[in-house]
Order: sequence, then C-alpha cells, then structure tokens
Amino acid sequence: MSNEDDPHVEANLEVIREYLRSQFKWFELIEKRDAPLSYTFTVTKSSDEEYKLKVSWPQLSDQSNTPEMTKQRLVTDDVAGRMKGKSQGEYFPWGKH
Repeated sequence: MSNEDDPHVEANLEVIREYLRSQFKWFELIEKRDAPLSYTFTVTKSSDEEYKLKVSWPQLSDQSNTPEMTKQRLVTDDVAGRMKGKSQGEYFPWGKH
C-alpha cells in the first residue's frame, strides 16, 4: 500500500480539514499533496486574506499520531492563530520538517 492511500494518513487529513473549516468559515480550502515531504493547505477568502499550513508527511503517517491526537494538537498548538500570525503567502510549518 502506498502512503498516498494510507487510511491513517487520510483520517489525519480529514481531522485537519474539519479543523480548518471550523476556524476559517467562508474561506475556500485548497490542498496539495507533496508526499513524502509534506501536505499543504491554503485557506483563501480574498486576495488580501489567505493563510497557509504545511504539515510534515511524517506527522501524518506516524501510526502513533492518531486522528484524536492530531485534533487535540491542532487546538493545543493554536494552529489557526499561528497561521494568521504569518505574513500573507507564508506557510506555517506544523510538524517535523
């Protein structure tokens, strides 16, 4: 089975999607897979309001990093707040890069 079809990775990605949708209401969500390095999310409302998240692939694929842990860490690490703290167009890197 390739990493790209790994149900564990997909479950973690779904948790991140739900978190971003809840934190960035009315934003468009764009995703890009760059396995085995990272997975990026871009949330855009307008040309003046765009935030980016780069999640390390090892964080997504680590079997000990359950979707429940991912959900908790998104909140604990204040990922949305830290994304908003970055300059426009700059990625907030989350995980081990």
